[in-house]
Amino acid sequence: MAKRTWIAAAASLAAVLAITGCAGGADTGGEGDADSGDLRVWLMQDSVSDDAVAWLEEEFAAQNPGSTLTVEMQPWDDIVSRLQTSLASKSETPDIVEIGNTKTATFANVGALADLSGLYDEVGGDDLIPSFVDAATLDGKTYAYPLYAGTSVVFYRTDLLEKAGIPEPETLDDLVAASAAVQAANPEAVEGFKGIYFPVVDVHGLEGWLFSHGANYAHEKDGEWVSGLDTPEAKAAFEQMQTIWDTSALGALDAKETAGNPWVPYNNGEVAMFSYRVFAQDSISPELADVTGVMALPPVEAGGESHQFLGGSNVAIAANSSKQELAKKAMKLILSEDFMSQLAADSGWVPGNTAYASAIPDGIVDAELQQQIAETSELTPAAPNWAIVEGNNIPVDLYSALARGEDIDEVVKRIGAKIEETLNAK
Repeated sequence: MAKRTWIAAAASLAAVLAITGCAGGADTGGEGDADSGDLRVWLMQDSVSDDAVAWLEEEFAAQNPGSTLTVEMQPWDDIVSRLQTSLASKSETPDIVEIGNTKTATFANVGALADLSGLYDEVGGDDLIPSFVDAATLDGKTYAYPLYAGTSVVFYRTDLLEKAGIPEPETLDDLVAASAAVQAANPEAVEGFKGIYFPVVDVHGLEGWLFSHGANYAHEKDGEWVSGLDTPEAKAAFEQMQTIWDTSALGALDAKETAGNPWVPYNNGEVAMFSYRVFAQDSISPELADVTGVMALPPVEAGGESHQFLGGSNVAIAANSSKQELAKKAMKLILSEDFMSQLAADSGWVPGNTAYASAIPDGIVDAELQQQIAETSELTPAAPNWAIVEGNNIPVDLYSALARGEDIDEVVKRIGAKIEETLNAK
């Protein structure tokens, strides 16, 4: 989508919500005290199992006689525009909505979501995924809470690293060196063998390198958004990534469709490592399952913490809902141990309350590792216009330029200027 179209979409969202009287405030409004009624909950397809949905609907009805809760599953395609239209209408709005974690700030900023700050302790408090709560908090008020997250990990061939005499990497520098070393050793003598599959379009996987160095795309200063790319921390991350692309990476500029199946070159023996979301474990060939190790993205310093991006969703109450108090009761159920545990058990997602992460099924990636990754995760800037940055593919442009070997100083200045222009657009 062209830049002006994304900006127009954001402006349209603000205008529509302003006309209906819910922009700029995100308080709960004067019609939000109904004690009973029929709640509509929008959840996304494949987010929550049928069994979890059935439990939620039945348990809510049992706890709230005379009221019902109906989950309406929504396709991901075009969900932003459908939320834009529905949340703006007092008569058509769902009462509770699932929203992608990086989109939450946009809807909260224009007043589409109710202030839920008072629920924090009741729905999990400090056990809620911290990065998700931070991204849903604007001006000291929290407008959504974590529903679930999908972690990313590094999968690697333990047998190939052992044959090459390479220990499991403990730092990002170790990972860079291991990728080059296992490629040079090429223990199975595979033609065209590379150390790691490392495509630029897997933006969220790459962001862990940036975040782990203590950098981010931008930060707010004196009411303006300022690029965080032209910093020593960001440049250190980019230097490591450029080294991998230059020396030992496969598929740097692969198309999104190809990069979305990183287990293919891994299963074919073309690479020793790849990074992707946890669900990739289900696609690793049975022949390699026993020789596949897994680790979180290593930290900068041995023994330190890495900070990875987590995909996932928040759950919020629409500001235009006329049943605010009833919706809060439903929110407590959604974030309860029973629902969170079933969500984790059925889907494999990290639940929004990480205290229940032990319910994640056993696999190549264990629940404890996923919980640790979630608790130390970081997200992209909680800026109202961040969706426009992503929609204009600015992060992809950043990593593509770096993968092509362009000068880091020039790239961070050029891309940083685009980010500042977009985030500060009115």
